Amino acid sequence: MRVLISVDMEGATGVCHPDHLMPGGQDYEAARRWLTGDVNAAIRGAAAAGATDMLVADGHGTMRNIVLEALDPRARLLTGPAQARNRPLCQLGALEHGAYDAAFMIGHHTRAGTPGGLLAHTWVGRVVSEIRLNGKPASESWLNAAILGHYGTPVVMAAGADDYGRQMREDFGEDFAFAEVKQTLGPSAVVTLSLEKAQAIIEETAQRGIEQGGEPLSVERPVTLELDVHTDALRERALELGGEANGRLGVRYVGADMVSAAEQVWRALAHCLREDAAFLK
Repeated sequence: MRVLISVDMEGATGVCHPDHLMPGGQDYEAARRWLTGDVNAAIRGAAAAGATDMLVADGHGTMRNIVLEALDPRARLLTGPAQARNRPLCQLGALEHGAYDAAFMIGHHTRAGTPGGLLAHTWVGRVVSEIRLNGKPASESWLNAAILGHYGTPVVMAAGADDYGRQMREDFGEDFAFAEVKQTLGPSAVVTLSLEKAQAIIEETAQRGIEQGGEPLSVERPVTLELDVHTDALRERALELGGEANGRLGVRYVGADMVSAAEQVWRALAHCLREDAAFLK
């Protein structure tokens, strides 16, 4: 059995503040170890349920957050940034090279616009105010699940904060296997479990998720992704690569399937983040 473990960082045990999330931030190095511990717990649970091939896809920020020397040796690690020539499917890089039987979402978080959501955003917080998939406001996990569904892979388990858990159960059903490792008090504060207790819950939930199984997410085709951004300048930049204007600060993209629609949005987001050459300023 092959399992893809998609990893973000905002939902990892103990993580609560932007400083935890980027190199140079206070406690970032500690947060990397907390995250790696959560991932190892998911690997143990997957192995207990019969998984023999596990790929950990580091999908946060620089995508070089997992502490390799501390990673459970039963898993392989996909690391490195989500540039088009490297990882066109971003947090799910490598899917295009083969099918997986199940997927986990470890350390993920609530979607942009979630009231009081812990470190809430969707894909690129400095650009995106909301993304809608066929009209439905979408979290990163919902978007990822739709991409996974294109390849026939179900999301069977996730781990993170309680606000994220509520959204996952709304999207995937009340019986969805979710490991709650902390309670959200607001955008940058939590009540967290200890590492030991959180990881025990993740391990048990990962095993249960595989044993319980699930169905790949199927979305109606053609697929429409509506991207709302924060400023006029970002909208104009996004439109330079295609799509059509959609409301005050939105761009609409239509693809034959989820993968082609998502790739259009990622190209637009990357273009929005590029700075003009210094000599032109």
